[in-house]
Amino acid sequence: MPSIASHLAGARLLGDRVAHRDIDNDRGSFYLGATAPDVRIITRRDREDTHFYTLDELDHQDSIARMFAAHPRLRDTPQLDVPTRAFMAGYLTHLVMDQQYIERIYREHFGASGTLGDDTRRDLLDRVLQYEIDRREREDGRMSDIREALAACSVDAEIEMIQRETLLRWRDVVLDIASHPPTWERFAYMAGRHLAGLRGDERALEQFYRDLPDLLNETMDHVTEAKVREFLEQTIDEATERVREYLR
Repeated sequence: MPSIASHLAGARLLGDRVAHRDIDNDRGSFYLGATAPDVRIITRRDREDTHFYTLDELDHQDSIARMFAAHPRLRDTPQLDVPTRAFMAGYLTHLVMDQQYIERIYREHFGASGTLGDDTRRDLLDRVLQYEIDRREREDGRMSDIREALAACSVDAEIEMIQRETLLRWRDVVLDIASHPPTWERFAYMAGRHLAGLRGDERALEQFYRDLPDLLNETMDHVTEAKVREFLEQTIDEATERVREYLR
């Protein structure tokens, strides 16, 4: 799935495009919401609890509709305060981006019918693509603006599916992640279990990093720059529509 940095960068672009007072008045809550579905990183809860999307279900799904069916109070925007509305606007951008990535990138290029090798190799190349998109987003100097907004966030959004204490912990995690430089040095951490066999073997890990440019070229040749741009553009377009509908 797209990284935390990708979700933050996408939310920033959407916020600038939508230019709604609720988002502009509480960018911190908006950015926190744009990362919040991934709070499962620290809670270890099931992914569906925060993403409202079943990975094994191949038919089209509407994760936003599922979320509001499970939590109808959050749909009633006039009854919500500004921090909660801003947070939820960010939350919607996350759900849209993940769903677009699954359906337009992962299943088409890295799914079981792909031509990039076995499951382990396909998943590794998927992580390479995610990290490259992440790295490009970090090269944008405005990531510092996002960090400042997050640091100033009072975390006052009232979201029943995530406790405030958890959101406070999560904000610190996001601030740390958003501070990482746009390099490949942390790829082994992001790749997780896909590089588990190399941990503790310094020479093998060094060889892997030497091979990374070739892996990235292979991945980009397979997916194509045009497809990546299309995914990012369509994500912002759909998320803009859903957020405007939510905040109107």
